[in-house]
Formats: sequence, structure tokens, C-alpha cells
Amino acid sequence: MTTSIDTVAPAGSGGTDLLGRPLTADEHAILSVYGSLREALSRDLPPCAAANIRAALAPVAVAVADLGLRYEHLTDLSV
Repeated sequence: MTTSIDTVAPAGSGGTDLLGRPLTADEHAILSVYGSLREALSRDLPPCAAANIRAALAPVAVAVADLGLRYEHLTDLSV
């Protein structure tokens, strides 16, 4: 039985993890969420929105790092 985490992303979608392995469709989805949250924080948001987006970004960033998809510290991003 194949789980969704074992499914490789569609051909041509590109991208590899930090070890050079092709990203799965699920990993692409996680990176998309991560990128969307980071992009949202780059806007001039009301303080309550920025705080909540920052709170949402933290656990997603942990998942991204744990999966070896990207290595960066949120403090380096001024988050």
C-alpha cells in the first residue's frame, strides 16, 4: 500500500530536498504553505494579523527543517 507521503511530485515540478532527493507532492505542499506564510509576513499587516501568522509559521518552519526541505532560521528572516 502506498501512502501520500511516498508519492513523488509530478514530473517537471522540480525541486529537491537538502540531500538532493526529489520532493514529494506532500513536501511541495508544505513548502507552498511555508512560502505563503513567509510572503504574508513581508506585507504591512495589522499587529494582530502579523502575530497570528508568525505563530502559524513557527510549527510549519519546524516541519520544513525536520523534513530537510530548507534550512533557515526564522530569526534570520526578521520573523
